[in-house]
Amino acid sequence: MNPLVVVSFLVTIFFEFAVPLTISWWIVRRFHLTWRIFGYGVLFFVIVQVFHTPLVIFTQTPILSALGGAISDRGLVLAIFAIILGLLAGLFEEIGRYLVFRRFFPSRNITLTRENGLLFGAGWGGVESMLVGFLVFLTLVSYVSTPFLPGSPLQNLTPLDPLIGLLERLMTFPIQIAFSLLVASAVLQGRLVFLGLAILWHTAVDALAVYLVATTSVAITEGSVAVSAVIALVYIWYMWPGSGRAKSGEL
Repeated sequence: MNPLVVVSFLVTIFFEFAVPLTISWWIVRRFHLTWRIFGYGVLFFVIVQVFHTPLVIFTQTPILSALGGAISDRGLVLAIFAIILGLLAGLFEEIGRYLVFRRFFPSRNITLTRENGLLFGAGWGGVESMLVGFLVFLTLVSYVSTPFLPGSPLQNLTPLDPLIGLLERLMTFPIQIAFSLLVASAVLQGRLVFLGLAILWHTAVDALAVYLVATTSVAITEGSVAVSAVIALVYIWYMWPGSGRAKSGEL
C-alpha cells in the first residue's frame, strides 16, 4: 500500500464534497437564497437516476449484442453505443430538469430565476460529485484492504489516478449548472430549442467520453470534457445574475 495513494484518495474525497458545497453556500449567501432550492436539485437528480441507471444497466448488453450482430465494424458499434448512452443521459436529465422547472416549481410557488437556476444546478451537479466521492471512499477502503487481497488491480494505482477523477468532477460541476440555466431558458422563454440544445450538449459530452476513453487515452478524454467545461463557464459568466450581459428578463 502506497501512503501517497491514500493521501490522493483523501484529497479527492474532500474536494468532491467541499467544492460543490462551498460554491453552493456562496451562491446562497450572494443572492440571499434558500437551501431548499439546492435540496430540490439533489432530490431530483436522485429521482432521475432511479429510473435512468437501471435502464442503462439492463439494456446495455442487449443493445451491444444487437449492434454487434448488425454491424461488423467494431469502431462503429462503439460509436453508436456511446451515442445511445449519451442520448439516454441527456433525455432523462434534461427532460427531468424541464419538468421540475415547468411543473414542480410553480406548484411550490417558486419563481424560476437565474439565481434559482444556478443553485438548483449546483444541487444537481453537487450531489453527483458527492455520490462519486462516496464511491471513491469505498474504493479507498478496498485499496487499504489490498495487502490482504494479493493480485488486486488496485495495487497498481498511482497517486495521480484518484486526482484524475477529481479533475473530471470539478469540470463536470459547472457543466451541470450550465445545463440547468439552459433548460430554465427553455421554460422562461417558451422555446423548446433550448431544451433540445441541452439534450444535444449533454449527449455529446457523455458520448465523447465513452468513445474516447475506449479508443484513445484518459488525457484526450478529459480534454474533451475540459472543452465543455470552458464553454459552460463562459455561458454561466454570460448569464450571471445582474451582469447585464443577457437581455433583460431572459435566462
